[in-house]
Amino acid sequence: MKILIICSNLIGDTILSTGVIKHFIDQYKDAKISLVIGPTAAPIFRNYKNIDEVIIFKKRKFNFHWIDILKKTYKIKWDIVVDFRSSALSYLLKNKKKYIFKKQKGLHHIDQLNSSFGFLCSKLFVPTSLDEENEVNQMLEKKFQHIVVFPGGNWIPKLWSDKNYNIVMKSLLKKYNNIKFILVGSAKEKENYYRNLVNGIDEKLIIDLFGCNLTLTSAFMKKSDLFLGNDSGLMHLAVSNQLRVISLFGPTDDKIYGPYGENNIVIRTKENLDYFQSIHIDANKSYMNSIKTNTVIDVIEKLLK
Repeated sequence: MKILIICSNLIGDTILSTGVIKHFIDQYKDAKISLVIGPTAAPIFRNYKNIDEVIIFKKRKFNFHWIDILKKTYKIKWDIVVDFRSSALSYLLKNKKKYIFKKQKGLHHIDQLNSSFGFLCSKLFVPTSLDEENEVNQMLEKKFQHIVVFPGGNWIPKLWSDKNYNIVMKSLLKKYNNIKFILVGSAKEKENYYRNLVNGIDEKLIIDLFGCNLTLTSAFMKKSDLFLGNDSGLMHLAVSNQLRVISLFGPTDDKIYGPYGENNIVIRTKENLDYFQSIHIDANKSYMNSIKTNTVIDVIEKLLK
């Protein structure tokens, strides 16, 4: 059996779709699965065992990348095509059955997947390797609580200041002597945020994962106690590891993209989503300043207690 899965090029949307992909892997254990996916999201599937081929596409002007993908896929008769992008490609390919994601307004993205595909899609799945898990076990000490911190994201308007994260971290360290912080993100995000994040903090209390691959980051999350960060793909990666999440939202919709699960917490700006939808958003400016550090500290302390 041959299954083609047309994925998003975004890390967050791809992680949210892993519950669907796991369903097909569990249903068709001997299937050969091919993925069409963007380069930033592809590493999520590093430890999947059923992947036969990964077709990585880079966006081109006028959507010419779809022509490249068609050339690589049209000769094959697929048993199943799963299309998360609702693209024309799934209609052009030879297949016995296709599943096409149809978005619905007002529902969390995972609930949209549940409704569109007709089965439970909430069991997100980003597997880790034995080597990655051994590395985590060697680095994490049981006497510490580990808080994963992600100050980055793909859109400046939704980013809380790295200096605010630093204030939160230093405040917690004054009250608790058993906390270490795991800093996660890309190498570029380390360049942008690391200096302000660790300012005034003993680096022995910092585990620096900036620039590490997504599955190693996932392995650390699996053994951690709490995640604090912006609306992002790494927030959803934390959810996939059943890590308790505190996520900060402003000009994006937490009802659709908030951390899935009853135990997770969203802290919103004083301005609601309607406000942000009524104004012009400057892509070079953060709109998260109305979230105060004391609010975030209070929420974390309640969870730590």
